Amino acid sequence: MRLSEIRIDKALPTPAYLQLKDQLVRAIELGHMSPGSALPSERGLAIGLGLSRMTVRRAFEELSKAGRVEQRQGSGTYVKGQPLEQIIDRVLGFTEEARNLGLKAGARIVRVERVVADEPTSAALELQPGAMVLRVTRLRTADGEPLALQEAHLPTQLITLSTTELERTGSLYRTLELQFGIRPVRARQTIGARPPTRSEAATLGIGQGVPVLALERTTYGADERPFEYVRSAYRGDRYRMALDLRAQ
Repeated sequence: MRLSEIRIDKALPTPAYLQLKDQLVRAIELGHMSPGSALPSERGLAIGLGLSRMTVRRAFEELSKAGRVEQRQGSGTYVKGQPLEQIIDRVLGFTEEARNLGLKAGARIVRVERVVADEPTSAALELQPGAMVLRVTRLRTADGEPLALQEAHLPTQLITLSTTELERTGSLYRTLELQFGIRPVRARQTIGARPPTRSEAATLGIGQGVPVLALERTTYGADERPFEYVRSAYRGDRYRMALDLRAQ
């Protein structure tokens, strides 16, 4: 069934908005509307199907409640992909996570700056107060869709990180290995949920009502010393984490 094949039978007892919602769900499931694609406008569907805009709007609201679409203020209504799920059982960078999920990872460097480490960063990296760190802020994408805003802090000895190499590889861990011979061995990560900041919402393309998963991770090398402290904000509507648990 394609969008042009949608038919609403007003003689049926099922309300028109539910008929429309069910047929749009069917079109999504059959792949006629791919994740990220825009639905026709409320006005266009209303005219094409002989419905009121209120009926179409209610169908869109039901689709949104069901997690099938997202409504972006001033832009339109878009098909949502299935949530990306990371299984927590080993240390992986974003690039490897996306590859394991069959997605193409992307990154855009927002800014790179040398800053004085704040208290959480100093504690995580075991630095003296006032130490300088390199802060690398990047927007991470999956198949071109914004997914996370990451802010990585590197200690003084890594402050000469090559941004050229980082842009080439797209992977911070790969760049650190090539430039400094450092590889992650273990990490400690915490996860919480919170509302996005205005800046995060704008960068990730989400509304203020969509929560973000706030991740904090300290990563250690073979010498058991921390070499990275990262704070990330992942889209709560597109990302979830799973624990792979085993009985003793």
